[in-house]
Amino acid sequence: MPATAAATQINVKDDTGLWVHLPRPAQRIVSLSPHLTEMLFELGAGDLIVGTVSHSDFPARAQRIPRIGDAFSVNVEAVVELAPDIIIAWQTGGANRALQKLRSLGYPIYINEAPSLESIAASARKIARLVGQERRGGELADEFLTRLAGLRQRPDRARVFFQISDENLYTVNRTHLIGQALSLCGGANIFAEVSTQVPLVSQESVLSANPAVIFYTRLPGDRDGVWVGRWSSMLVDARLIAIDPNVISRPSLRMLDGVELICNGIVGN
Repeated sequence: MPATAAATQINVKDDTGLWVHLPRPAQRIVSLSPHLTEMLFELGAGDLIVGTVSHSDFPARAQRIPRIGDAFSVNVEAVVELAPDIIIAWQTGGANRALQKLRSLGYPIYINEAPSLESIAASARKIARLVGQERRGGELADEFLTRLAGLRQRPDRARVFFQISDENLYTVNRTHLIGQALSLCGGANIFAEVSTQVPLVSQESVLSANPAVIFYTRLPGDRDGVWVGRWSSMLVDARLIAIDPNVISRPSLRMLDGVELICNGIVGN
């Protein structure tokens, strides 16, 4: 291999420990998660995305990208027709069979996973390198970590319950990214020590813990669900705070906005 080619080749280890090799920065990208689509736009590479999945809706330009599936099913033939230089996917997503097929066909696949808030910055650095935006990725990662550190509060300001779904009482433990945000913001998550990352809990267990702050997810423009009224009547001293699920459940750089909303809600208690 000529020295110039070796110098431009890109080698990045993904979050499963596998190396991804590209002869040059990717120019045609398939993104298989809304948060990865967001991150690519944040890195200045959104216009390189030739295919993505359902719910990739931020920023607005992302809504114009052709859809080739969703979190659980990807149309392999559609991906092949797009001829991507790289496929960027989410380990927690459910399209594993399609990814195995695409890998067998020789497509480079980068698997992303963010086990911690800090690792979102690491993801930005590595993905930036794959798309030729290494400098921008480094700047955004440094900014993310600096801002994250500035949000850290002293612990146990208030007992907190985070309700993910209005239909059922799903919440998070301390290892979940949202649970990490609650802890960073000084909140005492009433279900921190539950072994399951996203447990289903009972009304009685929430009432007995008597949280001072209840966060619940609600899309902008939507009405509050039935549980908001129930908590208002049963926990009259608790503050109820709505938060857009898209800014707290997607591990992109924008998640920091959601963390800041949590911190403001807890500190304001």
